[in-house]
Amino acid sequence: MSYNIAKRTLLSSIIAASSLSTLALAQQQEGFTITPSIGYYNMDSDRDIKDDKAYSLGLGYQFNNPWAVEFVYLNADSKQAGNNVDVDQYRLDGLYHLPTLNSVDLTPYLAAGVGTTDFSNDTGHDNIQVNAGGGLKYAVNDTVSLRADFRLVNDVEDHHLDNVTSLGVQMTFGGPSKQSSSSNDSYTPVEQTYTQVEPEPVQQAEPIEAEPMTEEISEQPEEMVQEESMTEAPMMEEPAQQTVVETLPPEKINIQFGLNKTTVEQKFYPDIEKIAVFLQESPGSTVVIEGHTDDTGAANYNQTVSEKRAQSVADVLINTFQVDESRVDAIGYGEERPFVENDTEEHREANRRIVAIISTSEA
Repeated sequence: MSYNIAKRTLLSSIIAASSLSTLALAQQQEGFTITPSIGYYNMDSDRDIKDDKAYSLGLGYQFNNPWAVEFVYLNADSKQAGNNVDVDQYRLDGLYHLPTLNSVDLTPYLAAGVGTTDFSNDTGHDNIQVNAGGGLKYAVNDTVSLRADFRLVNDVEDHHLDNVTSLGVQMTFGGPSKQSSSSNDSYTPVEQTYTQVEPEPVQQAEPIEAEPMTEEISEQPEEMVQEESMTEAPMMEEPAQQTVVETLPPEKINIQFGLNKTTVEQKFYPDIEKIAVFLQESPGSTVVIEGHTDDTGAANYNQTVSEKRAQSVADVLINTFQVDESRVDAIGYGEERPFVENDTEEHREANRRIVAIISTSEA
């Protein structure tokens, strides 16, 4: 393969990686990573070395953002003219994760790095190499992912262009503990107690002792005597009615999420509990949890983040506060419905919000 073709191919990969670097953050579990892989090393035809399988081990760290670093050791046992050729490759790579495809739990990523490859036949011994490529990760759970990777490896000095395809298992450990929004049993909801205020007993009026009638009164017509008796009879006061105070449903929940985070911290659970208490007091009511973001980053990623954050709040209502799932819905609007203009940091913070819309059905 000619040097010009190799240079154009590698340059195109680097440009593609750079053009996507402005995308918003992708959600990845933070921590140290270890990735054993098996693959296939495809040598440049100019090397006259047989293509063969390769084994690699990657050690790295996933930051609390889309970026990760990884040191990779790769070994391939090949042949040249019937002689064994041992290939040892050492790379230091950077990975940039793109937004996760939620429907299939796949996270694409771009990668590039530098390193050296040592061929036992002294061909290209310890030459500087640059690589570029990418791959996909399939999350089995929070700590284990299946990983497919493809790299173009360009020998800067001898102008060879190899490529490596591999499949591996990535394990993440040692990062900050991740709080679960759907199964957090460490929070104890505050028991709501209500005391009914009994109306104060009405003091009965003392009966008025009737004076002996005089002859003058007895001489009055019978109709007038009856009227006066009715007038003088004490009126019974009606019991005071208990005042009913209508509790208005809370709408805006003041919940903040960390950078690139979609799980709800426990310090915000009391705000969510207010929604749960209202729903329990109003059996016919339902709630829609709306997630909103500012306009920082790509619109499609902001949409995904808003959906995940709204669902996290809904999961707390359902799993922690025992609200029936049929009464809770979650929806994300991304950056479509800003509360204020996204022209200052304070306004952007105000637009990163969670809103609870409660509907009460009248019987």
